[in-house]
Amino acid sequence: MADILTQLQTCLDQLATQFYATLCYLSTYHDNAPATPPPDVPDAMPPLAKIPKNQPSAAPMPAGAVQAQQAQAQAQGQAQGSPAVTGQQQQQQQPEGQAPTTGPAAAAADQPPRPDSPRTFAYRQRELARDLIIKEQQIEYLIGRLPGIGSSEAEQEARIRELEGELRQVEAERERKARELRLLGRKLEVVLGAVERGVYARDKN
Repeated sequence: MADILTQLQTCLDQLATQFYATLCYLSTYHDNAPATPPPDVPDAMPPLAKIPKNQPSAAPMPAGAVQAQQAQAQAQGQAQGSPAVTGQQQQQQQPEGQAPTTGPAAAAADQPPRPDSPRTFAYRQRELARDLIIKEQQIEYLIGRLPGIGSSEAEQEARIRELEGELRQVEAERERKARELRLLGRKLEVVLGAVERGVYARDKN
């Protein structure tokens, strides 16, 4: 398991990612309503023109109307001395494998995503806010577990000296146990040697 500082750094990175994802969602799927300054502020900018929601793409024109427009454009081009370009010539001038850049499909591709409904937008706002609060509580919990939080510098130094004294005592106890272990090992070797000599002496008799 990672230490507290590593967990805290991971949570901070995750919080930054959640902030970025939240801003991206709010700026992409809002209802396109412009912010209007309060009317009682004299230095405020004038209200912005309301941006229409989901502008409908142009409806397809009948074939007869298209041909009439092309004929009119051709007649105007001949009158001005410049050849008119028909729809078929425009398609031929397009590179192979590339879709035309005009028409309803191109207009729909340039438009931003469709905004969420007010109910869905509010629900997702609450979900994103709840995730941010949970992550912030995790960060506060990890910060609270850091050693030395809530203690002054003098108290921390006193605690370090106390821990150093405990460490010396534990080290002295370890050395004492190691000496006892070596002594018991030598006693065991003597006992095993006596048992071995007794067994051999019995076999000889």
